[in-house]
Amino acid sequence: MKYLITVTLLLLSLFSNAADETADRPNIIIMMSDDMGYSDLGCYGSEIHTPHLDAMAARGLRYTQMYNTAKCTTTRSSLLTGRFVTKTSWPNNYETGPIIGEVLKTAGYRTLWSGKNHSHVRPPMRGFDRFYGFQGGACNFWNPGDAMQDGSTFPHIAAYEWMVDDQWLPKYIPEDTSYYMTDVITDNALSWLEEYKDEDQPFFLYLAYNSPHWPLHAKPEDIAKYKGYYDKGYQAIRDARYQRMIEMGVFDRETAPLFPEEIRDWKTLSNEEKAYEAQNMEIHAAMVDNLDQNIGRVIEKLKELGELDDTAIFFFTDNGASHERDQRAKKNYTPTGDEPVGSVKTYECIGKDWGRTLNAPFAKHKGDSYEGGIRTPMIGSWPTGQARGDLAPGSFYREPAHLVDMMRTAIDLADASYPETFRDGQKTQPLEGASLAPSFLGDSLDRPKPLFFDWGKHNALIDGDWKILRLSKGHKPWELYHLATDQTETKNLAAQHPEIVNKLTAEWQRRETHYKEVAESVNLGEIKKDFYGR
Repeated sequence: MKYLITVTLLLLSLFSNAADETADRPNIIIMMSDDMGYSDLGCYGSEIHTPHLDAMAARGLRYTQMYNTAKCTTTRSSLLTGRFVTKTSWPNNYETGPIIGEVLKTAGYRTLWSGKNHSHVRPPMRGFDRFYGFQGGACNFWNPGDAMQDGSTFPHIAAYEWMVDDQWLPKYIPEDTSYYMTDVITDNALSWLEEYKDEDQPFFLYLAYNSPHWPLHAKPEDIAKYKGYYDKGYQAIRDARYQRMIEMGVFDRETAPLFPEEIRDWKTLSNEEKAYEAQNMEIHAAMVDNLDQNIGRVIEKLKELGELDDTAIFFFTDNGASHERDQRAKKNYTPTGDEPVGSVKTYECIGKDWGRTLNAPFAKHKGDSYEGGIRTPMIGSWPTGQARGDLAPGSFYREPAHLVDMMRTAIDLADASYPETFRDGQKTQPLEGASLAPSFLGDSLDRPKPLFFDWGKHNALIDGDWKILRLSKGHKPWELYHLATDQTETKNLAAQHPEIVNKLTAEWQRRETHYKEVAESVNLGEIKKDFYGR
């Protein structure tokens, strides 16, 4: 699946090749988990078994300051388009330029997407050759439909539109009662890699896993691995993870002290509460473990096809660990108390205290603009590209990065171009990210503008080492942190540096106004009606 082409001047300078040399464009894989914590991987300090992702980190890079948007929908919009969004502009953003599948398909890539979508976009109409997955958010992992195979009830929130075997279905009830979504997302990807293995062109694969998002569903054998692991409680797990991070060199204790988080004291919980909380965390760990097993299957397939060295792989998560305890599924099903843990008849969530534990050493969780809400672990691996530089495998990369960078990175690696017009001559909005290709050599990124965040009640902007954030509800004052010396946001410096606060808040306001104006210029209702046929 490789395709020889003349390398662009940008890549020539990046990798110091002569102008008349050629290079293989790599395959590109983006793997994204859902609601995973910053410290949930073994290579980031976790007690959870993640040997395949740990091995990927050992042969690649660990990014210590990679960002998402704090929320699922905004993250996916920025990732696929290469542009920042606000909490209200993200749907319209899809219609102001091509998405990554359209750009890479035009550049000659086979384009594949398996997993979660959570937008109005229909991938086969936006540049993807193949799509398996669903259009919504949370699903029952054992059955994403609205009834059991025998017609009986079970806990679910909604029955979303699915594409299965290249056909759109208004809802999907799998015939196979052993169906487990994380496995099947991988199954489809592997089948495509096998189907297209003899093609003389590279591929782009987007694996949009919804694990370990609630509901907490996992296989009994995976849950059993963690029996008793979490009986010691939040504080003990968080402290142990932090200590391993320090020993690994992920962070330095002086510049990243463990945030004094507001987590319930485990000793104050009743025995029943402890058992319930520990059980939930056992299932979460099992989900992460299973996710790693599935990524291992992808890696083995790449080895089998002889493509591993020539594939650039990125793994990250869409937001910080979740704080939610969603109860909507109980409208469809009343528990009897006899349901097997983690089974189709259960619908539990991880909750705030574990959510904050999993985001160690940072503050807060999903939906917040503190680092615990927006910072993600990221692993990047591209052996052929890394071999062109002197950066040792297993190194850390500590410069700020953002998933909005993925579009520009893919364009760079694929020797693709971003069009000036889109769909019947409509002018495209410009890309905003930076290419991460230089990171494989240990070089600095050429970031064009500060990182922007706007979700729910929280706003933030990161410009170099400085970060402002605020809780917009109630017009709370902006806070200021110097991330180079205080990565865990323990010292608010707004009073000492009002000039920096004023400068950065003016930039945040300018950006928010711009994104809203661009969104308002798009009649999303008419586009969905005319282009998507609904």
